[in-house]
Amino acid sequence: MRLQTHHYAHPAERLVLLASSWLALTLLVLILGALVALMVVRPINALLTIVLGIILLGLFVGGGIIGLLRIQPWLDGLKSSSRRAGPSRHRRVHAASERAANRLAMPGTPPVHVLPTDDIDSFTISLGIPTIFVSRGLVEALSDNQLVAALGHEIGHIKGGHARLLTLVRLPLRAQLAHSVLLTPFALAWVALRWWAGVAELSADRAAAIAAGGPEPVAQRLAARASGGEDDGADIDLHRYLTHATDQAGWQLAEEELHLARPRMARRIIEVARFADSRRFTACLGIVGDLQIAVSDLPMNPGSVGVLPHIAIGIMAGLWLTPIALGITIALGAPEPRVERLATEPEVEVFSPDQVPETAVPDDDVEVFRPDRVPESPPPPEEDTEAFQRPQPAEEELDQQLSAMLELARQYRDEGELQQAREMLEQAVLTDPTSAEAHYLLAWVHIDAGNRDLARAEFTATVNLADPDSEMYREAEAALERME
Repeated sequence: MRLQTHHYAHPAERLVLLASSWLALTLLVLILGALVALMVVRPINALLTIVLGIILLGLFVGGGIIGLLRIQPWLDGLKSSSRRAGPSRHRRVHAASERAANRLAMPGTPPVHVLPTDDIDSFTISLGIPTIFVSRGLVEALSDNQLVAALGHEIGHIKGGHARLLTLVRLPLRAQLAHSVLLTPFALAWVALRWWAGVAELSADRAAAIAAGGPEPVAQRLAARASGGEDDGADIDLHRYLTHATDQAGWQLAEEELHLARPRMARRIIEVARFADSRRFTACLGIVGDLQIAVSDLPMNPGSVGVLPHIAIGIMAGLWLTPIALGITIALGAPEPRVERLATEPEVEVFSPDQVPETAVPDDDVEVFRPDRVPESPPPPEEDTEAFQRPQPAEEELDQQLSAMLELARQYRDEGELQQAREMLEQAVLTDPTSAEAHYLLAWVHIDAGNRDLARAEFTATVNLADPDSEMYREAEAALERME
């Protein structure tokens, strides 16, 4: 078995890509529609409005075309100012790229160029053959294994298909390939795709952890990038994140130094630490060959999709389907056109009171209603007494169901599936509202998800239901005191 992208990709990546792409397309279509409507409606002066609409439409469309056409010349200039790593030049970079490509099952090692700059940065441009660029400062600041993690991150972008979309949307903005006014289409698209880009970074961090063999080089590389290469910033609170990220909620680490300075970087370190602690990461190392284990069926992928992508897709679907539904409704509900009667059409005979038709004599076969012959009413249906005789579930069966739900909820929480754990525990509370253990586990799931108010309510229910001498009662009471 070869390592594939779906083996380590974040579970929310595809759904968020769909929602972000749909949002970007909606924004672009709305702007183009507004410009076309400006020329059609002409709210001010007809000639002035048409000229203004044509100019704005030309700037919008022309800016997108100019930005895309200038990517290739900018890439050629970047290659000419850098040096490509190879066996005889920049050997560390070449060896690290070869190792990362082999561990991630990349079909061929992408070319890597070293830029003569002192900042700590690395990026990939995918136009034709994907090319990785690393700065000289990054090469000097990172160790060999950290350099493998940095290049594995970029190879993860290439293998996951992120690099091409980021090149077409983000590169014109980052490199300022045109005037800011002309880059408006790219700015609108990036506003929508920035959400997906954050999830794509999490997937690339997972690829980097597989390439380096653990989360520590990935976290050290991120911390070095956050500190700008200073020696005293390479190990900012990393031990706390790497050892406690799997069993502590994000709000419990929010007061750490790195979380206060770079919250987005800290969340990435937490995510890669949780992935490295999962059975999914162990299975990926088994596929790579680090562990002698047989991998036939991959375990559950850690990470939560959340409800926000579903909400965004629903809103986009509503925006696109509402005009279509209105058009169909108007088309189907339009009144039929009135057609004047032609002179050749026969006139309709009008009923006159003088022309009373004779009463028809009923045939012998037709039965005439008679008041004295009232039909007999059908007998009432028999009552379904089986419904009252069905046996109700015994109390032992309810206890077994509750125990199974709690056990399954614990497994979901251990694997990071907080949404499934919450749904299972809410069902358990509905099954037995007096179960102190169900309220207690649900409180910790809310803590993991960052919902402190909901957790406080569940801890309070636990204190009210649990035995005061039990350990569960003491832990719930202590948690309430910490949350005050």
